[in-house]
Amino acid sequence: VAAGGVAGFASKGSVPSLVAGGISGLGLIACGRTSNFKAAAVISAILTLIMSIRFAKTKKVMPAGMVAILSSGGLIFNLLKIRQ
Repeated sequence: VAAGGVAGFASKGSVPSLVAGGISGLGLIACGRTSNFKAAAVISAILTLIMSIRFAKTKKVMPAGMVAILSSGGLIFNLLKIRQ
């Protein structure tokens, strides 16, 4: 996610992509290092929701569709870890 924000900034000069990708990416990294699966699930759910809406509007697989799919996978993973 963080790398995607950097890529969005590098290719389009998108500061919002850089900030959002950096914040969510760092949040997910912190959650992974501390095994905070609930917070990671929340971040993944927010990313899934936002990027799914963006994909529905733009019909562009990159970046919105890809991030929505990857975030959905992260959400499922974290929900399964919470249930353990």
